[in-house]
Amino acid sequence: MRKRIESLDWLRGLMAITIMIYHLKYWLVKPIGSEGFLGKLGIYGVSIFFVLSGLSMAIVYSKYIKDLKSSIYFIVRRIFRIWPLLWVCIGIVVLLNFINGNKTSVFVVLANLTTIFGFIRPDAYINTGAWSIGNEMVFYVLTPMIIMAYERKHFLGNIILILSFLMLLTFSFFILDSEVALARQWSIYINPLNNLFLYVAGISLFYNLEKISIKPIISIILAIISFLIFTFYPIAGDHINIVTGYTRIVLVFTSILLVFSFYKFAFEEKIPKMISLPMEYFGIATYGVYLLHPLVKKSIEQILGKLGVNDHTILLFLMTVITTIMVALLSYNLFELKMIRIGKVLTSTNTKKSLLPLFQRNR
Repeated sequence: MRKRIESLDWLRGLMAITIMIYHLKYWLVKPIGSEGFLGKLGIYGVSIFFVLSGLSMAIVYSKYIKDLKSSIYFIVRRIFRIWPLLWVCIGIVVLLNFINGNKTSVFVVLANLTTIFGFIRPDAYINTGAWSIGNEMVFYVLTPMIIMAYERKHFLGNIILILSFLMLLTFSFFILDSEVALARQWSIYINPLNNLFLYVAGISLFYNLEKISIKPIISIILAIISFLIFTFYPIAGDHINIVTGYTRIVLVFTSILLVFSFYKFAFEEKIPKMISLPMEYFGIATYGVYLLHPLVKKSIEQILGKLGVNDHTILLFLMTVITTIMVALLSYNLFELKMIRIGKVLTSTNTKKSLLPLFQRNR
């Protein structure tokens, strides 16, 4: 396994925080249109996750996935990374729905627990934002084929990249209607085929640009350019305006450029610890932040209501952000990390390994 690239964790954490802030502002203050930095990254933060995910899978598993057995092992490892916390969050939502008199169908619960909804009904997700997890599971199933294609010949992998780009163009120009609000076409937008190019592009960054080095100042300039495009690109109104037509193409490639700039930022050791350490923690907490912040927000909202705290928007906002990060870090270190280790042991070729060390403190 290759060394973890810290700068990618930084970007992953930044996007998780951005999406959380976007949701909280949308829920607590007012709906956000497609204009401005937050309006665009509220949508494209997930797109950046997809690119990061593809790149990360290629970095870690490019020499691991070689045949059917290693492909199955890869899927098992991803299941142990994704399912445990998702199951906890699904259980909480289903329980709350039951308490409030709203039943969730057994089919939907099972589809979410197995993440099969991503394959058959991408809009049948229970937890806020979990549609992207359904997409990811589809991408993971395709990952062995994509990686083995690139490993055999880059040309074969790039054919998959081109085909996935043609699918994105089809959705952007022909399937999604630019005259109809995105909310009314949400089930179309979250189709995995509409987002597959982003994931494949991440894998492509590794295989096509692995040996390319750029100066840190160039990485910084590229990152600044990306953020400036997300901030000042002239578009406004409903979010359908940023996921269709040529704007979709511009912002998709801006997302890829941003990931590339962090991927090639070979200057992590020079960043002061007071900056790099919090960024590292945000990166570790990403999955938890993404899944937990809606649940944390509801819990704190109920607590403040019972305490008779009125006009609590700012307090609720701040408490949700801080509490979510803390809970996500605890979840990762006390729960998720153990599940990840179990997945690795179960798919290890070393039969002498025991499950016991998995439950010992990580040093």
